[in-house]
Amino acid sequence: MQALILAAGVGSRLADDLGRPKCLREVGGVPLLHHQIAALAAVDVLDVLVVVGYQQARVRDSVGSWARFITNERYAETNSMYSFLLGQRALDDDLLVMNSDVFCDPALFQLLLSGDGDALLYDSSSGDDDEQMKVQVRDGVLVGMSKTMPPAQVAGENVGILRLTRSTAAAAAAAAADLIAAGHHRAWLAEAINCAASAHAISCIDVVGRPWVEIDFPDDLARARNEVLPRVTPSLEPVAADFDHAVHTAWRAS
Repeated sequence: MQALILAAGVGSRLADDLGRPKCLREVGGVPLLHHQIAALAAVDVLDVLVVVGYQQARVRDSVGSWARFITNERYAETNSMYSFLLGQRALDDDLLVMNSDVFCDPALFQLLLSGDGDALLYDSSSGDDDEQMKVQVRDGVLVGMSKTMPPAQVAGENVGILRLTRSTAAAAAAAAADLIAAGHHRAWLAEAINCAASAHAISCIDVVGRPWVEIDFPDDLARARNEVLPRVTPSLEPVAADFDHAVHTAWRAS
């Protein structure tokens, strides 16, 4: 199992005076990207590829040798689907794919890995806001994802963490390449996943009631710090700003 973290974007809606990219904003004194890599280490996923773009030198320096990197040079004119395509081409195994702005209980990673095949996490208590990526589910399997889905079809909000088998990841990448060739440069990864889901069943796991947040706005960051962080699994929580210590703490706990 390999992990692909999409961290190329600017995150302008969460900008601060230090000019940090979103993935390096801190929760509990630890950057979001560090939290994710530590959580992956706790479930023994140690081969991590991060797609970087905006402030890439800063991200590389922060993470160091705990991940590999690939650069989306077109980060300003593309979106998550393009970053996924770059990353998938550099990997060769089943994947955990995630957005770098998701902060959650590390136990959600174990939940996603507990089964076989393709799966994604969604929250059935969410999905009402325009900004949220909504999912349609039938018999526990993904029908499609969109931010503009009619309310009657919405089963919940996509958390932003998927498990894809090697074949499904390749199918999503092929769809992404076709969409980009057709001019969909700024498309979300969801468009390629929708294409792959037509031939590959992607199970949908409801995480309602579990602590998680996608961080797009300052209010989301405040929620991560004040509501989600106190509820994460204590034994897996990165406990210091020093990343080496944080990762080793999570890895030993596993």
